[in-house]
Amino acid sequence: MKKRVQVTCVGEVLIDLVSQTTANTLMQASSFVRVAGGAPANVAVGLARLGVSTAFVGKVGDDPFGRFAIGELAKAKVDTLGIVFDKSHKTRLAFVSVSRSGERDFEFWERNPADQELTADVVDMKRIAQSPIVNIGSFLLYREPSRSTAYRIVREVKNNGGNICFDPNIRLSLWQSSLEARNQYLKMVRNSTILRLNENEAFFLSGRRTVEKAALKLKALGPELVVITLAGKGCYYLNNLATGYVKGFRVRPVDTTGCGDGFLAALLKGIASSGRPVGY
Repeated sequence: MKKRVQVTCVGEVLIDLVSQTTANTLMQASSFVRVAGGAPANVAVGLARLGVSTAFVGKVGDDPFGRFAIGELAKAKVDTLGIVFDKSHKTRLAFVSVSRSGERDFEFWERNPADQELTADVVDMKRIAQSPIVNIGSFLLYREPSRSTAYRIVREVKNNGGNICFDPNIRLSLWQSSLEARNQYLKMVRNSTILRLNENEAFFLSGRRTVEKAALKLKALGPELVVITLAGKGCYYLNNLATGYVKGFRVRPVDTTGCGDGFLAALLKGIASSGRPVGY
């Protein structure tokens, strides 16, 4: 019998073209290598590697990059039945340079990528809603029709008693304005059970300037659990019963791409394995 999917990740799987030379900016970068990426796809792979039954739902272009991305998910043992090919739109590309400190410079390619063309009619809502946790990728919120599809999924999951996880993964360069971005992110925060974001994102969305106040403001909007990652300092958490800091591990950064996604995969693994309600 096939295992029940514990976590379904919905959103973008894209192609990162990562510079193989150390460079502070893309202007200085060269020799790019192709790897599969995208925040919800990274989380799905991380969960699968941790032994969690995971599915991915999204849309890619009917092109070599889309087929490569799906192949990488499948190799990681992620269920890819929910991925749709789009003949009219291309798979999203992202060019990435990495500095000596591990920091990155991004440039996204493709004006109307396939992942933003995800429509409700090609999504198996019933199957998604059977997952106890559904992780919604923020790229779905940039424009229609994927924005409406994301909220349709949220309604189905919540009506079925499931948990919505949201990581804003803020990329303001992809929005028409920072005000539109903030409004859309906050709307999804209000519909979330689990919220993970970094320090700068927490300050941007909450309007507060301390981690504790930002977490309180964001939790009051609806989430049962708020976790704010603090880079090398670890993270801060707040749920209905407890709050506090967890120290980080000292490491030498090589490439920080996907660090938050790796953290979120581990967090969701812990939640999925605990058997306890998210907020307690």
